[in-house]
Amino acid sequence: MAESLLLPLVRGVAGKAADALVQTVIRMCGLDDDRKKLERHLLAVECKLANAEERGQINAYLRSWMEKLKAVAYEADDVLDDFQYEALRRKAPKSTSRKVLAYVTRRSLLLFRFTMSKKLKGVRSRSWLRR
Repeated sequence: MAESLLLPLVRGVAGKAADALVQTVIRMCGLDDDRKKLERHLLAVECKLANAEERGQINAYLRSWMEKLKAVAYEADDVLDDFQYEALRRKAPKSTSRKVLAYVTRRSLLLFRFTMSKKLKGVRSRSWLRR
């Protein structure tokens, strides 16, 4: 049962990585190469999952890999949600005082870029994501 829910999760995360809003903010942060690599990894994983489910080859190794993949998929989903939130936040109208406050607080683009770069690379770097 858990195996059948994993494929839609991975497809959803891959779709979110391809979302125009997410791509805009990621490009603005200079992380587009990392996003493209993550998207390619997710598509490859999606193919492997579909093949495994189609053949019914769910052995102990594959089940363990799928459990780890599920955790990374949720983590990737959270990271991409952060990019979506940032894109929507930037679209909202702001007063001058809010712009200044955003610049000097944790919402500055530089800090956001640094934080999200670490998160995105952390998700993408999981060697077992490639199986």
